[in-house]
Amino acid sequence: MSSLSFLGLAFYVLVLIGAFAVRSAAGFGAGLIAVPMLAFVLPVSTAVSVATALTTLTSVRQVSRDWRQIAWRQFASVVFYTVIGIGLGFYFIKLLNEDALRRSLGAFLIFYSVHALWTANASAVLPARCHGVLAAGAGIVAGLVSALFGSGAGPIYVVYFNILRMEKDVFRVTMSAVVLIGGAARLAGYASYGFYGGATITLLAVGLPLVVVGSWLGDWLARRLNPLAFRSLVGGLVMLSGVALLLK
Repeated sequence: MSSLSFLGLAFYVLVLIGAFAVRSAAGFGAGLIAVPMLAFVLPVSTAVSVATALTTLTSVRQVSRDWRQIAWRQFASVVFYTVIGIGLGFYFIKLLNEDALRRSLGAFLIFYSVHALWTANASAVLPARCHGVLAAGAGIVAGLVSALFGSGAGPIYVVYFNILRMEKDVFRVTMSAVVLIGGAARLAGYASYGFYGGATITLLAVGLPLVVVGSWLGDWLARRLNPLAFRSLVGGLVMLSGVALLLK
């Protein structure tokens, strides 16, 4: 916290409110907004640690309330592969320095935003025999990118669960449960690397009320914005963040 100037702290506040407004309105995306933005004022490892902890905490309430609606078979399958992907992500974290992580994050965000903007109004369909392969691919890729960058898993899970044509409430709580378990695994890994020092804990304490404010704002926006325009806005913002990180 001491490393942040007054302007840096103000930027931190605005980023977290905006990131969790996006998550509340779209159902995912807090990490995609928070990590690249916070990486301008914090080390990537700190930005990832903060975003992961706060995103994981926001999943606890819904899962504890609606756990009976979880699609357990699909949940178990995708979580198994997610843990494998997270393990791969931690292996690569040890090989990358801060500059390499930042540039890798920038490249990933650009590729993601191009895909998101291209498929914003598309709905994929796959035959049932491909669902097992899809679960493996979605889980491993989501675990890998979330461990490396603290973001990116949500949209991958959305693609997988949308293809399964889950009922809306089942979809939301199953996805929250997957995010919760994956986030807990990443928290343990980040803690073992010493990412949660005193300064990071202080940032988390400051961030908790901002999550509440952002979530309220997202609920308000969700009732007023066109969903397609909203997704396009988020995709464009993510692309700009990726370009800026590559040029930083």
